[in-house]
Amino acid sequence: MAWSTKQLADLTGVTLRSIRHWHDVGLLPEPERLTNGYKQYTARHLVLALRIARLTTLGFSLDQVADMLDSEEQGQESLRGLRAEIEDRITELTRLRADIDALIDRGVSPDLSPEALLAMDALGTDPGSRNVALLLARLLPADDMPAFADAMQDAPDALAELNTELLHLPEETPEEQITALAEHGAGLITEFLAERGDSLPRFDSRVRDDISAEAMTALMAEHMNTAQQRTLDLIIKHLTRTDQ
Repeated sequence: MAWSTKQLADLTGVTLRSIRHWHDVGLLPEPERLTNGYKQYTARHLVLALRIARLTTLGFSLDQVADMLDSEEQGQESLRGLRAEIEDRITELTRLRADIDALIDRGVSPDLSPEALLAMDALGTDPGSRNVALLLARLLPADDMPAFADAMQDAPDALAELNTELLHLPEETPEEQITALAEHGAGLITEFLAERGDSLPRFDSRVRDDISAEAMTALMAEHMNTAQQRTLDLIIKHLTRTDQ
């Protein structure tokens, strides 16, 4: 009994493309051909194709399949390795499902990670705070975000009032008023950092501090008018001088 490539694929439950690919990578030997050039697969080819199909269905790569076809012992070792990989995937998928459930429950955009949502709880939901929260979720280690959120939520009311005043500063604000607000704001932030600075997490070490700070400043200023940006710049300059 012999079969064509199409018949072998049907018997194996795979596509013609799979059969041809197994030939290309050397898993399935080429059969003899009739005088008209058509391939003729035997029972040996069918059994081998069924074994390959089973192993690939389990999730093994073709390289792993090749090793297992040569050794039953290798098959057991590969099974244990595959099971460990599946456990890792299950853990990751379980975490991902929890993230998705939280987004559905809160009715928020899927581009917000749980860490970004924590940051927004502390910073606010306006567009500027949302953008900063997205960046913070990248720059701060995930395990440190709860501590950051707690620190921000425990910040003195004066800081919240400063933020409100800054965000409502009119475009035509006089320079002397901008300067005064910046000095006041820098003083409040300096006091807060002196009290709570040690409890605040540090940026991801894979990103340089100056680049992180520049990106954060740019996002904070994105939704600000000229007077607000000027005030923010002066606050940062005051804080930079304080650090030196």
